[in-house]
Amino acid sequence: MPAPLLKATALQKSYGEQTLFNIPCLEIYEGQRIGLVGENGCGKSTLLQILNGSLAPDHGQIQRRCKIAFLQQEDSLHPFSVHDLDSSARRFLPQGPGKSGGELRRKGIAAVLSQNAPLLFADEPTNNLDLAGITMLEESLLHYRGAVVFVSHDRELLDRVCTSLWALDGGELRIFPGNYSAWAAQRQQERDFAQFEYDQYQKQRNHLIAEARNLRQQAKSMNKAPKRMGNSEARLHKGTVTISQAALQNRAKAIDKRIALLEKKDKPFQAPGIKMGADSKGFVSQTAVRIEHGEVRRGNHLILEDVSFTLPSGSKTVLLGENGAGKTSLAEYLLSGGPGVSLAPGLETGFFTQHHEILDPDLTVLENAQADSCLTEREVRSILANLLLPAKALQKPVHLLSGGERAKTAFARLLASQRGLLILDEPTNHIDFLAAEALEQFLLAWKGTLLLITHDRRLAEKIGQRLLLVEKGHVCTFEGTFSQWQASQKPASNDSLLILIEQMRRAAETPKGRG
Repeated sequence: MPAPLLKATALQKSYGEQTLFNIPCLEIYEGQRIGLVGENGCGKSTLLQILNGSLAPDHGQIQRRCKIAFLQQEDSLHPFSVHDLDSSARRFLPQGPGKSGGELRRKGIAAVLSQNAPLLFADEPTNNLDLAGITMLEESLLHYRGAVVFVSHDRELLDRVCTSLWALDGGELRIFPGNYSAWAAQRQQERDFAQFEYDQYQKQRNHLIAEARNLRQQAKSMNKAPKRMGNSEARLHKGTVTISQAALQNRAKAIDKRIALLEKKDKPFQAPGIKMGADSKGFVSQTAVRIEHGEVRRGNHLILEDVSFTLPSGSKTVLLGENGAGKTSLAEYLLSGGPGVSLAPGLETGFFTQHHEILDPDLTVLENAQADSCLTEREVRSILANLLLPAKALQKPVHLLSGGERAKTAFARLLASQRGLLILDEPTNHIDFLAAEALEQFLLAWKGTLLLITHDRRLAEKIGQRLLLVEKGHVCTFEGTFSQWQASQKPASNDSLLILIEQMRRAAETPKGRG
């Protein structure tokens, strides 16, 4: 068997009193494509930094037997000049003076991949990428010559790329063969078995408790000697009762010992389920939103013209387009009631933005979630629990929260407000896969009207009943699901990123002064 590219033993890292992880051993071999998953704040980025050598562990040894390339969350620039690249590679780069975060992110990805290191670490590589960029990244990882370990909450990427999965949970690293779906299925089987064991434990324990209680009840209720009984007979009766009572008490004590010897099974965590109180109100109109011949501007610049579409009441529509195409501007235009926009009478709207402006930074998590709520505090707490915000975090001011916690709090505030129209702009950014799954389940069951802006392919496919496509300054409607739309498109060429990577590699290998 070949030696691993990297081996770590007895790896430990803590911050203050909190132990992030304690990993006895991990190994990375040539050709592996490993997805690293876990809840927000569990230590995924820290683990990558330690394995890369940019951060020291508290304890442990790491053997690195090859060159390592590291794509961090904020990498966007690269050390090569555009003039080092040929025209085919330059076409992939940002054009003009403006460079979006997604465009710069593509450039950074290409720079790191072009190093052709035998081992690549990537931390949230899909950050700031649109659908085209994510598809290009996916192809690049699938064709990468070395081993790859990457942190991601993109379930579709994890499914398509991974050969194995590392799950960081409660300070332990568990290793699973296969992709995200295989791991999720195994995780559900383990949860189901843990629930079965807990139910059996409770059933047996309750049966024994009831049996001991009945024996003590029998002992307590034994008849006293009848009044007409003579003294000798009464003494004999009392002795018999005492012996019988002692026997019953001993049997009860023996059962108590059996209860104490039972192997205790802890109750598995189970979210309480989001219950939204009263049934959804009936729609007053078949159309929630109508836009006719609208014009969307960014400042004085016209970015979308002759915009006309409808959002049927109760529909779930996904808004797709490249970075900078005008998706968020279109949502803001709709909400502002710009020329040509009409909403159903009495329709209340809620808007989830990428920067969570809906939140008051000085209020606590619970206060923010209740601010516009039509629900009881118990129902609001249920929503927060489903989004994996623990009870101890509910009294924390929002300005002290992480990005993922702020996103979850903003979701909770919107969900609790029960608005008739929700517009969600990249709702799965910054949150872990468990919270994304909880949000997905709510949106599937929700009866209101939804406009969803997302680059999360799994979420788009599961939620979207129809699409709005923003392209080249226009908006068109596609009546069908995300996968149906993909099937209708001509296969897109992803050669541009691969060309850019190759050109960057050649530029790095060309001696200075040559040309």
